[in-house]
Amino acid sequence: MILLSPDEVERRFAILGIPNQFTAEEKQSLNTTPLVEHVGRVCIFPTPAERAGLNILKLRKIIGTNPAKQPSFFDHPWYLDEPFAKEDCAPGWHALTMDVLPESVSKPINYSSSVRLPSAVEVVLMLFLHYAGTGEQLLLKKHTWTKDEATLGRFVTIGAFGRNGLFVSGHPGDYSSRGLGICAKLVDSSGGRIE
Repeated sequence: MILLSPDEVERRFAILGIPNQFTAEEKQSLNTTPLVEHVGRVCIFPTPAERAGLNILKLRKIIGTNPAKQPSFFDHPWYLDEPFAKEDCAPGWHALTMDVLPESVSKPINYSSSVRLPSAVEVVLMLFLHYAGTGEQLLLKKHTWTKDEATLGRFVTIGAFGRNGLFVSGHPGDYSSRGLGICAKLVDSSGGRIE
């Protein structure tokens, strides 16, 4: 389990060029970490209430699309006018599995009502925060479903974070692939466990 404190998130934000910061009051209130029970790799991180710009479009602008300078987004314009790409990340705690759940691979988005889907921006932040601290590109050969919907009845998937950058894709809900699964969301933004 990887647990990032508010100070560590700010340090990694600075590496990535993301200006958002926590207030002293927030740091104090985020002193208690959420309880997470999960077998496997989990990344737990908070995001500040000052979340303006913690969305895919702003992160794409800050981080860029140059694959020679990782991390980066793959330069695909399909989502530039999509509403989900403008949604700021909810403040508070986020806990996501760092790998897709093995039982979710090759399943459509609604294969299980007991698995909570993260937002696209939560997945992007997890991947880039982890990269800023370790240099490891998670989801190198996999995509994860997210709860975000795009036009034409598609659901947003994030992944294939490799030498060409991070892919933001969209697929119909009944789509399945051996490279697609779910990085589950394990806590809500207030730090409460999701059953």
